[in-house]
Amino acid sequence: MRESFIEIDRKRLYHNWQVFKQHIKPGTQILANLKANAYGIGAYEIGQLLEQWDVSYFSVAYINEGVTLRQKGIKTNLLVFNPSFEHFESLVTYRLEPEVSSLAYLKALITFLKSRGIRDFPVHLKLDTGMHRAGIMPSELSDLQALLQDESIKVASVFSHLAAAEDPSEDDFTQRQITLFKQMSRQLAAGLPYGFFRHLLNTAGVFRFSEAQFDMIRPGLGLFGYHLTPEYQQLLQPVMQLKTKINQVKRLSAGETVGYNRKFTVDTSAKVGLLPLGYADGISRRLGQGKYTVKCGGHHLPVIGVVSMDTLSIDLTGTGCKAGDMVTVIDHNRDIYRLSEQLQTIPYEILASLSHRLERRYAQ
Repeated sequence: MRESFIEIDRKRLYHNWQVFKQHIKPGTQILANLKANAYGIGAYEIGQLLEQWDVSYFSVAYINEGVTLRQKGIKTNLLVFNPSFEHFESLVTYRLEPEVSSLAYLKALITFLKSRGIRDFPVHLKLDTGMHRAGIMPSELSDLQALLQDESIKVASVFSHLAAAEDPSEDDFTQRQITLFKQMSRQLAAGLPYGFFRHLLNTAGVFRFSEAQFDMIRPGLGLFGYHLTPEYQQLLQPVMQLKTKINQVKRLSAGETVGYNRKFTVDTSAKVGLLPLGYADGISRRLGQGKYTVKCGGHHLPVIGVVSMDTLSIDLTGTGCKAGDMVTVIDHNRDIYRLSEQLQTIPYEILASLSHRLERRYAQ
C-alpha cells in the first residue's frame, strides 16, 4: 500500500457539526451532503461519523453513490439528487429516496411502483425557483398536485436550490427565490393530507438567510470546514489534510532535466524527491514548474517539472528531507484557497477531484 492518504480530523468535523447546530433553530433537521465522495473527503468515512451524531438525512448525486453507501453499512435516510429512469429497482432495493424534478420522471416512477404494489414510497420534490437547472416550474404545479394523489408515493420533502446565496450583490434575487419557494410549497401542502419537510439553504444560506431555514438545512462543503466567504470561514475548521511520503531521492547535476518534455532544467545541482501522487489523484498538471509548494520538515518545497499521472517531483535542495519523510500536500490552513487561486477555480473543484484511490484515514 502506498503512503498517500487523506487524513480526516474527527474533532474538526465535530466542531463544524456543532457550528451548524448552533446556527439553526430548535427542531430543524440537518441533511448532510455526501455527493462527489463527500466533496472528495470520503463519503463512507464521513457518513460513519455523522451517523453517530444524529444526522437526519444524507444526500448523494447519483444512485450508484447511494448503493455503495448502503452496501458499506450506512443506514441513514438517503436522498438521491439525480436519479435516472433506468434504476427504479435499485431505489427500492437499497431504500434510496429520489429527487423528483420533472413530471415525466414522477409518472414513470408511479408506473413502476404500481406494478410492484408499492405504496407510500418517499420522494423529494425539487422546485425551480430561479436556478433553472433541474426542478418543477410554477406553471407545472397543478399537474404535479394531481399526480401526488397517487397512493404509491408519499412526499418526504419539498426543496429548492439557491443560485447565489453567498453573493450579497444578488440578495434581492435570493429573496425572490425564498418568496417563491414559500408560495409553491404552501400550495403543495394545501393539496396533501400529510406534512413534509421543506428545505432550501446550503452552507452559505444557513449563515446569511436564517429566516429561511424552514424544517431542514443542507450543508455541504461547510461541514468539512470550507466556506467561500472569509467572514464565515473563520467559524469553521477544515477537516482534511492530504499527505504522502517521499519515495525516492536523487542528486542531479547542472543541465539535467526532470520529468516529461524536459520542462525543468537544473541550474547548478539539485536534490530531487519523488512523491507517489499525480494527476490521477487530483493533483493538477498545472501545479508543476514551481507554481505550488508542499511542506516537509518545516520547509516549503516547490513542485518541479510536469506532474505525471502517478508521481510528481519536488526540489529538496538545501534541506535534510529524505526518502520516507512525510510530506503535507494540502494542510488544514489556506492551502485549498491557495490552490484555487493558482488554478483559477473554487475549493469545491479541488476537493471533488481527489481520487477514490487515495486512502482515507482518521486522525488519532
